[in-house]
Amino acid sequence: MLFNLHLAETKFPADRKYDVCVIGAGAAGITIAKTLAEKGKTVALIEGGGDQYSSESQHIYQGDVIGDPYFDLRTARLRYLGGSTNHWGGRCRSFEEIDFQRQYLGEQYNWPISFSEIEKYKTAACEILEIPDDFEPEQTNDADIKDITFQFSPPVRFKDKFSKLLNDSDKITLFINANLTQLYGQDGTIHAANFESFSEKKILINASQFVFAMGGIENSRFLMHFDAKNTGAFFAKNLPLGKYWMEHPHLNLGRALVDTRKVNTRHYSLSGRIQKELGILNCGFRVIPYTPNDGRTKAMVRDLLCAAPTLGKKVATLAGKNLICGAKLRAAWEQEPTISNAVQLSQETDIFGIPKVQLHWKKSHLDMLTIKESVRVFNTWLMAGDAGRLQLDSWMLNDGDAYPEQEIMGGNHHMGGTRMSTSVRYGVTDNNGQVFGSKNLFIAGSSVFTTGGHNNPTLPIVQLSLRLAEHLSQH
Repeated sequence: MLFNLHLAETKFPADRKYDVCVIGAGAAGITIAKTLAEKGKTVALIEGGGDQYSSESQHIYQGDVIGDPYFDLRTARLRYLGGSTNHWGGRCRSFEEIDFQRQYLGEQYNWPISFSEIEKYKTAACEILEIPDDFEPEQTNDADIKDITFQFSPPVRFKDKFSKLLNDSDKITLFINANLTQLYGQDGTIHAANFESFSEKKILINASQFVFAMGGIENSRFLMHFDAKNTGAFFAKNLPLGKYWMEHPHLNLGRALVDTRKVNTRHYSLSGRIQKELGILNCGFRVIPYTPNDGRTKAMVRDLLCAAPTLGKKVATLAGKNLICGAKLRAAWEQEPTISNAVQLSQETDIFGIPKVQLHWKKSHLDMLTIKESVRVFNTWLMAGDAGRLQLDSWMLNDGDAYPEQEIMGGNHHMGGTRMSTSVRYGVTDNNGQVFGSKNLFIAGSSVFTTGGHNNPTLPIVQLSLRLAEHLSQH
């Protein structure tokens, strides 16, 4: 059933109590609501925006970024039914086993769940995203480099795919234009939440369990806001709220000439073994071929003829047979979870009185070490197999941690801030996404990621949402 708070002319039954109130109707929230309804639970699914884009709703995401250059936060995510699935590109891949084995880098890297606990939900998540569960098997050889598989969703727009189900369900009430303004409860238990429309209409929702699924920035923002207003009432004090925020740095690294007989895939990463040996994080390379008639391939061959005539002649001959092609080399890699990268609250508030965001984000020395060491290993692999040559941009060849200014700075992948952990020192939630010190508040989405891996987050978001829904259905 759909309830548009903005258009409401009658009060919703004040005595109705839901099993679960899910706040946020993006990939995580809709997945949880749908799964709980299938298991017989009643769900209030709350969306702050409407069923279409509006500048009024989108403006709530305004905030400042302090540190490295980053996107305007109003454009980095979408605030209406379906969330950021309304503009995602569909690229899908989950975590790798090495992402759960980072003990060599410190205690803050330890997930409280194992790789197998998220992996078992992959097939069901792939079905929701309409992709085959067909990825490369876990590597068993000793190679430093492996080719990796991405699957591409149509892409699924959760609003379009699930609107009818949400409207028709007798277990789900979908509230749109309903913005969270207050929580009510005590002693670690939330009893009710208040929501308000842009036209100042209000509604109180009672539920046994509450889930924040508002996104990789908003989950932190609201937890910090309610912590400041009601310290100790809803969850433990002194949690690292908003801390260890992560992105996936995305940068162009240069160009490559590759032998198409040997470099026959577009995506590569380093093996888990070599990551451990080098003390670095995960990195994915994208080899993006130029079109056959693109003059950049010929220019690269001419440059090679000047620098290394013998090799250049060989490459020119292969290029004439269309066995060599030029390509752009780009990387997306895992970021170190540091306590200084964090969502913080501004002195400025939105129209509902909630403080706006200050996002502190800066790439670290380990981030630079990860990309430079990964490129070195990738180049060694290319040359050892006579599979290609790299022509790196100048910033990759310089000493130090200076990054270039490019239009591509990240993936709009907001992770961490309310991360899972075994310890309140390093995390906000336990292994089930339950906020430490709370009896009925849970967090969903990429904000619970302990580490980020190098892959796009949508598939693991859905996996973890299915896992959380199964947990909630049992209580």
